[in-house]
Amino acid sequence: MPHEYHEYDNTPPELVLERVKDATIIIVTRVHLTSEVVSQCPNLQFIAVMGIGYNTIDITECRKHNIAVSNCPASSSEAVAEHAFALYYAAKRRIVDMHLMTLKAEEWPVKSSVFGMYPHLPRVARHETMGIIGYGALGKHIEKIAKALSMTVLIADRKSVASLRPGRTSFVDTLQKSTVLMIGCPLDETSRDMIGEGELKMMQPTASLINVARGGVVNEKALVKALKEGTIANAATDVFEIEPATSANPLISETPPNLTLSPHIAWYADASLENLQRIVKENIEGFVRGEPVNLVTLSP
Repeated sequence: MPHEYHEYDNTPPELVLERVKDATIIIVTRVHLTSEVVSQCPNLQFIAVMGIGYNTIDITECRKHNIAVSNCPASSSEAVAEHAFALYYAAKRRIVDMHLMTLKAEEWPVKSSVFGMYPHLPRVARHETMGIIGYGALGKHIEKIAKALSMTVLIADRKSVASLRPGRTSFVDTLQKSTVLMIGCPLDETSRDMIGEGELKMMQPTASLINVARGGVVNEKALVKALKEGTIANAATDVFEIEPATSANPLISETPPNLTLSPHIAWYADASLENLQRIVKENIEGFVRGEPVNLVTLSP
């Protein structure tokens, strides 16, 4: 298929339309393709998202203009699951705080013991009950690691289901029984602010919350409040409602205690890049053949 290919390392919002307005196919990662942009691309037929999440694309506008959109499902689930446990241990064992305290060489030499830095006695893995919200490829990888560590695992059913599916635990029971809550579900209108002040109050005061899903699933202001008031013991997140996160983000500006952050880097690993490159290629080739795969615009 004859084609012209234009590549841009970084595209600020004000240049997006200028760079994509004549495209028939767009390969995109985190650049936002808004309704304003999509509606002004008369030749656009296909958007290949080089990632799992596609919340940066106005899917409704794409459907309106018969523009197909594909993603790369499960491409980084293995890496994200491993990073989730890195965050879990860092938060539970206060690794960052311990590192900084040790570097200062003040408190430890003076007190000889720093057990007091732990507000709660840390549990070993086999004493943990891990609740998993989101049971796609990522949730299944998390479950596999948790069971290898001898944790008890609860798989949460959807928040508003009338009857539980086999093998699932109700959403509320998952919150109440878990000592570790892993968030691994997509962000859409049903999951936005899924974990807010009310849900955090259902959790145990010694519980950990780890979010490797999407910013917006956990309400950031509610999480800050819960950490400051001791509603839960600690939390960690790799994702933020607005990214890149700036000092305006409450998770950063309000410096809540017992919070560990990473800059949406959980996906980054050798296997993830191999998968992304392969799947994007397959998605584009399938679309050109008239046999599209991994579509996210099939139905409203």
